[in-house]
Amino acid sequence: MEMTQGFILVGKNPGLFVLGEPTHDRMDLDEKHRALPDPATTKAYILPPGQGIIIKKGTWHDFPVSCGPPVSAFILNTEEVVEALASMPAAAPMNHGDCFKLRLSEHWDFTLKFPDPRPFVQKLGLVPTPIAQPLMGPDGYGAGMRRAEVASGWGNGARVLVVPVVNVEVFTPGCGGPAIQPHLQSVPELANKGWRDYGNRRGLQRLSHMFKELGIPATAVINSEAAQLDYMAEALKSSGWELGAHGVNNSSGNAKMTRAEEEAHFKHCLDGLQGSLGARPATWLTPGFSVTERTPEIAAKSGIKTFLDFVDDDVPYDIVHTESGARTLCLPYCMETNDFSLVLTKNFDARQYARAIEDHVRQLAKEPGEKVVCLGMHTFVAGTPARVLALTEAFGRLKACPEVRFATAAQVHDAVRKPR
Repeated sequence: MEMTQGFILVGKNPGLFVLGEPTHDRMDLDEKHRALPDPATTKAYILPPGQGIIIKKGTWHDFPVSCGPPVSAFILNTEEVVEALASMPAAAPMNHGDCFKLRLSEHWDFTLKFPDPRPFVQKLGLVPTPIAQPLMGPDGYGAGMRRAEVASGWGNGARVLVVPVVNVEVFTPGCGGPAIQPHLQSVPELANKGWRDYGNRRGLQRLSHMFKELGIPATAVINSEAAQLDYMAEALKSSGWELGAHGVNNSSGNAKMTRAEEEAHFKHCLDGLQGSLGARPATWLTPGFSVTERTPEIAAKSGIKTFLDFVDDDVPYDIVHTESGARTLCLPYCMETNDFSLVLTKNFDARQYARAIEDHVRQLAKEPGEKVVCLGMHTFVAGTPARVLALTEAFGRLKACPEVRFATAAQVHDAVRKPR
């Protein structure tokens, strides 16, 4: 078996090799395709540091590439390969001696993609330190997205705009979900499922009544499968809330979707909510923050005007798609005031939960500049009797503060976009 080239990885880091089986002697291919790699037999391999490979003549290959940290390799060549490479003034396609090199972009109208190797090599301990994985673009707001600040003056005199965001969710049967008693794991499981169902049967109506009684606007973000249930659709349509989107259900987010799958997911959700509730949502929160690097871009293309997935500020800001110029308003979805954070994680009782929200808003009202606070609420957590009672009292006090105003996400969007 004739060999032409070898690679030995030196140092402490692994390398990735893309190798294709020889095609020059395949009788099932025509002459043109015998001079090209076969995509069906081209694979990526990860080699640990200190290991090496020797290339059989005719094997399609490239130099090793990084799996995250820099990679170094010692290269073994035959005399014929050295002479052929030395005869070239610059890197370019060539057919000389034992070297046959192509620029595949001149022959293929597609791109081969392989899974990101970084989680794999880190999981197997092939790298000594964690690898940075900037999957959400250089600014952290999605591939091709940049942040743009919003000009002041949008608050119309208010220091803090408070946006109650009621999450209306359903979960795929048998797939679990948030739990009040996590130790209950039997299948079928009744207690935690029933607790979540109680939120949709009673908590939703209780929250709707509370906001109506207080005269406070709110935004609901809704799983499209939840809106297919008649009693939930009726409660939502009679609530007077802004009706936003929250994916199809809360058991399946967007992570690991292809672009085509995620575009179809957005369309399926928004079409379903429009059919069930009579209006197409313009506000979006991804279930469980389960996003891809394309989620912000696809949301904008799908007609979403207000995006709640980011949690990193107290002020609204735009994210702009650099290629198309599409602009989406981000309202940071506060983790410190979220009922999951305060009740399920910190185990606050009803009064502590409501007081934490009130204290958060009052402090922001003392600070300079205009702020926004999204209060993440769930029908099965915030919608219980004791928490609604405590929230009613806290919201009533906040409503009386001249620096504080309650709003929907859409109202904040319109205030920001209003010419000033």
